[in-house]
Amino acid sequence: MDLHNRPALDDPLTDPESEGLAEILDRLPGKHAMDLEEMDGFFAALICAPSLIPPSVYLEEIWGGEEEPFETEEELEEFFNLAIRHWNSVSRQLDTKDEIFIPWLAIEEGEELPRGNRWALGFLRGIELSGEGWDEILSSEDEDKFAMILPVLALAHENDPDPELRTWETPPDEERRKEVIAGLCLTAKMIYDYFRPHRLREARHTILRRTGPKIGRNDPCYCGSGKKYKRCCGNVAVN
Repeated sequence: MDLHNRPALDDPLTDPESEGLAEILDRLPGKHAMDLEEMDGFFAALICAPSLIPPSVYLEEIWGGEEEPFETEEELEEFFNLAIRHWNSVSRQLDTKDEIFIPWLAIEEGEELPRGNRWALGFLRGIELSGEGWDEILSSEDEDKFAMILPVLALAHENDPDPELRTWETPPDEERRKEVIAGLCLTAKMIYDYFRPHRLREARHTILRRTGPKIGRNDPCYCGSGKKYKRCCGNVAVN
C-alpha cells in the first residue's frame, strides 16, 4: 500500500482491504493473536464499553500480548490504518440510530452458516480488557439487563472445554443458530446505548482534568503509542 496515498482513517474498508486485513491477522505468530472475526467482536465490546480504551492498550491484545510482530514501520502503519478504519466502521454502525449492526462473521469451509463463536470470544476479551464497569450487566439480578449479554455468552461457551459450562449439550440446529446470531446484532446496539451515559461522563471528566496545552494534530499522541495524534486517538471514532 502506498503510504502517501493511503485512505483516511474514516474511510470504510473495501472488500479487498478487509481480505488484506484478515490475511495480516492470520499471519500473526502469537498463540493468542486474533483473527478478523475475533477482532470484530473485540472492537464491538470496546466501543460499547463504559470506559474508553486507547489504541496503545488494545492493539497489543490483538496480537496476543506478544512483542510487536511487524518487522518494519511500513507494515505496522498498514495494519494500523486497516484496523482503525475497521474500528471506525464498527463504531459508526453502533452509533447510527437507523443502521443495523452486522458483526463480521466467517463461514467455515463446507458450512453454510457462520458459527459466531470466535466473535463472541473476542467480545469477552474486550469486556475483560475494559474493566469492572461491565458488572452492571454481568452481575445484574435484573433479568432484562442480563439478557442483553446472553447471545454472546451462549456462543462463547458453546465449545467450552468444561462440559458443565457449555451452552448446549448438542450443537443447535440451523434455525436456533440463526436466532442467536441475530441476537448479537441487537445485543451490541443495546449495550452500546446502555453504556452511552457512562462514556459521556468519562469524556467530560477527561476534559475537566486536562490542565496542559491543547494537543496539536501533529503532536505525539497522549496515549503513548508514539504516533502523531492525528494518526492515532485523534482519528478514532468514539461515541
